[in-house]
Amino acid sequence: MEPEADEILAQSAVREVAGIVRTPKILDNVVEALEHAGFDRADIDVMADCATIRDRFGTIFIPVEELADVPGAPRRAFIQPDDVSVVRVGATGVLFYVGATVAALSIVASGGSLAAALAAAAAAGAASGGIGALATRFLTRERASMIETMMIEGGLVLWVRVRSEEAERQAEEIMRDQGVEQVRVHEIVIDKRLEDLPLANVIAQTE
Repeated sequence: MEPEADEILAQSAVREVAGIVRTPKILDNVVEALEHAGFDRADIDVMADCATIRDRFGTIFIPVEELADVPGAPRRAFIQPDDVSVVRVGATGVLFYVGATVAALSIVASGGSLAAALAAAAAAGAASGGIGALATRFLTRERASMIETMMIEGGLVLWVRVRSEEAERQAEEIMRDQGVEQVRVHEIVIDKRLEDLPLANVIAQTE
């Protein structure tokens, strides 16, 4: 039986540094600084789009400043402008390297990295000639939706998973230095749903 979009696939308790980002420039800069410091992109999440949030919580209004600490708050993998360019240039090669297998979905579920997301698209059965265009359209749309949500909600939640006190302090310092607001550390249980996975809606459309 195929899982429903809102069905919980897995749960995990994690420690995170969370904060509010007000502009696309700050968001790009802080993620770049985090990656430069050695943080894995798979450990960086941002708030999902407005429609997904409303679907999840219905008529309940949750200010973006509080959403960071709400269990079950929908998330998405962060997409940089460069990701779209990379896909345009070499998506097919990346897909063949990663391997177009259904197992890639479990990789996406556990992290959500760009390479794993692309592999998920391949696993959906897309023809090699159309994979690059399909992934590019998806990434461009997701990037635009992320920025639109930031403008509508007055900000976007950024989460960074940390596994040591040193990483925790480093993430806090980087985020504050880059202009992230209301930075704090929390422990939270994350629900992984099909709709939260990168390229999930693309996969559904190709089935």
